[in-house]
Amino acid sequence: MHPRFDIQGEIGADANTSAQLGTFLRANPGDVSIYINSVGGDAMEGAALMAEVERHGKVTAFVQGIAASAATLPMVAARQIVMHPSAMLMIHEPAAMLGGTADEHRSAADALSKMAQTYATAYSRHTGHPVKRVLAWMKSETWLTAEEALELNFCDRIEDFGDAAAMVAAFDYTKFRAAPEQLLRIALKNGWAAGTPEHSKTEKKNA
Repeated sequence: MHPRFDIQGEIGADANTSAQLGTFLRANPGDVSIYINSVGGDAMEGAALMAEVERHGKVTAFVQGIAASAATLPMVAARQIVMHPSAMLMIHEPAAMLGGTADEHRSAADALSKMAQTYATAYSRHTGHPVKRVLAWMKSETWLTAEEALELNFCDRIEDFGDAAAMVAAFDYTKFRAAPEQLLRIALKNGWAAGTPEHSKTEKKNA
């Protein structure tokens, strides 16, 4: 079995994941596996993860529950991409929350446009689709099943790998513009969505 690194939860939320991944890859110069179950997070951290995977060159990415947003960048940089049959993939335009002046907003918008181009170029490089087409998919917030991802060359094969429960990453999927209905139901059922009874209890407990 190849050395394994897991990318889970929200990227950039708790630690410098790219530094951890870089340390792991330098310690294991041969074939390695990364297992992804993440809704994404910090766009720049996702780009740093992608750079580490590309630099190594011998990474197989396994997508368990979900690879969305920034989490798709290390995935798409892998030499091989394997999706669990029940896993999902999502690509969209990077976003940012910003306060400040009009000039600061314009500068942030320019940076986000450049970042979107970086994302689209990476997806295009792996899938063979024109960058313009990929940008349109990103603008629409495109969700893909494993079968759809395989058909569109976003993964290389579908495999029911034995150690994967294919659990969906815990997240408030109502925050996405076009999340599939099944993910919205899971978020509501598990109290991940704002306003659900379970979520309210958690907020009070943590207050």
